[in-house]
Amino acid sequence: MTQTKAKLITFCISHYCEKARWALDRQGIDYEEIGWPPGVHMMLSKHHGAEATTLPIVLDGAQVIQDSKTIMDWADDHVQGDTASLTLPGSRDIERRADDAIGVNVRRLFYAETLPTVPERVKPELFRDASTRHRIVGDMMWPITRRMMMRKYDITSSAAAESRAKLERELDWLDGKLADGRHYLMGDRFSRADITVASLLALFSRTEQIPYFHNFPAPKALAGILATWHERPVMKWVRKIYETERFTNANGRRSRAKLGGQVSMEAA
Repeated sequence: MTQTKAKLITFCISHYCEKARWALDRQGIDYEEIGWPPGVHMMLSKHHGAEATTLPIVLDGAQVIQDSKTIMDWADDHVQGDTASLTLPGSRDIERRADDAIGVNVRRLFYAETLPTVPERVKPELFRDASTRHRIVGDMMWPITRRMMMRKYDITSSAAAESRAKLERELDWLDGKLADGRHYLMGDRFSRADITVASLLALFSRTEQIPYFHNFPAPKALAGILATWHERPVMKWVRKIYETERFTNANGRRSRAKLGGQVSMEAA
């Protein structure tokens, strides 16, 4: 009997969804990626029995695995053979700090600089890979969804400045960790800490390996912030980690990886 592929449900441009995507790719988990438009995702996640309405979600038969941290745990549990675990001692501590301080404020800064003024730049990336039927419903819901997102993420006149200041403290911390020249955050082994930090900063690092992160037309204010950060050690590290590790599986082999409707052309 042919086993049905797991389904990874995402907002394509979401950095938390990229974290889950990378974990599945790294551990060699076969999956199909499906986009759900914002707004519509709340109804669909409830329909599938998810406990919350956040993405990413993995649907594996009747099993629902929700949020990037839990999906990474699930990927570790479902690897074949002697594939190395992504979880090293201390790696969860860095993951937790990055999720709570970096991921949250990257999202808030990004939306603060886009949703109020240029929502037309964000919407196509949030709707990427959605089915025609879901896209039609999402289009009708978009004006309300946009307002709900701004309330949920506290997009006020001071949001961008607040989140920028918090992010700069975290970037200083990461620059300090990398000052000894280490290649991986945990020392000599790749781990979930590297996936987490690199994924959550991928859009702001403008990594070339992810076309929709690299090519996103950032509005002037956000583009200025990203230009200021571009040569920071941690941003250089993110781009290097993407170059050397993003399409490498746990056995050190280069692989093809589906990225939100685009397929990397790395040799299998």
